[in-house]
Amino acid sequence: MPTIEDVAKLAGVSIATVSRVINGSGYVSEKTRYKVWKAIEELGYKPEISAKLLASKGKLFNIYVFASKRILSPLQNNGILGEFYGVIIRAIEENCGRLGMNVELKMLENFSESNGADGYIFIGGDLSEKTLKEIKSRKKPFVLVDHYIPGERVDCVISDGYDGAVYATNYLISKGFKRIVHVHGPLHPYGFKMRYDGYKDAMEKAGLMPRFYECDDTEEGTRKVIDIMLNSYGTPEAIFTSNDSIAFWVIKRLKEHNIKVPDDVSVIGFDDIVDAENFDPPLTTLRVFKYEMGCLACKRLHELLTGINPHPVRILVFTQFVKRKSTK
Repeated sequence: MPTIEDVAKLAGVSIATVSRVINGSGYVSEKTRYKVWKAIEELGYKPEISAKLLASKGKLFNIYVFASKRILSPLQNNGILGEFYGVIIRAIEENCGRLGMNVELKMLENFSESNGADGYIFIGGDLSEKTLKEIKSRKKPFVLVDHYIPGERVDCVISDGYDGAVYATNYLISKGFKRIVHVHGPLHPYGFKMRYDGYKDAMEKAGLMPRFYECDDTEEGTRKVIDIMLNSYGTPEAIFTSNDSIAFWVIKRLKEHNIKVPDDVSVIGFDDIVDAENFDPPLTTLRVFKYEMGCLACKRLHELLTGINPHPVRILVFTQFVKRKSTK
């Protein structure tokens, strides 16, 4: 049976670091946390949650965490929860356990068949109006993560994409760039819409003309959009994208056109997923504090389950600009 020492050796970290990841005590970077998670999954290590700890938290609540097939399929195929939503899911699993909440991860599309939980957490922007209506009809506490529905006063935890986009756009403007393009995914998810609005407002405030291209958030769709941009607009000075994956695909396509990053075009992504630091070139991006978002969702749901601060709140988590080598 694998031990904590085995996990530390495989991850290349100290036993104390593994302990901090498991127990949620002290700061551990997302990159290091990812290494520990990967080692835990590869070894099949099962950290024990102390019965004494659970007893100290009072009642053990049963929580269902829902994410769409779109979100869960890539994570399950990779075998390790490591990218944007994977980090959030892992944070929820770890922190709910510490708060005396038992977690089951379920497919959003199967919500109607899922009964028996004391509360719910919904991840991502794929929640339909029909499902939201059914959720409310059950009269169980719930929290949305990385999604906000204007006009619906429900508890949610989101990153401040608007502020991050304004910061990124202003950074590019401060470097003297004027031809700054925004390449984004579909705007129905609130996160993409906030980033789009931040870019647009920052450009207009600086007296510059916004220029944006929408892709379908796939590599092939992004390649087509870049070709359209180059044919209709020419080569911009900088490109700001609505997430890191789109930034990767943008850079790959620019390279295929013999356009150098950052010499010819500076590129900024959004999210700071694990691969951003190791991309070629390492990606300048806005770090979304994904683990913290998962933690806050757990704490908020626990408050609702225990009757603390029942009035719904929207929790905004600021991003952090991370300068790497994809910008001049």
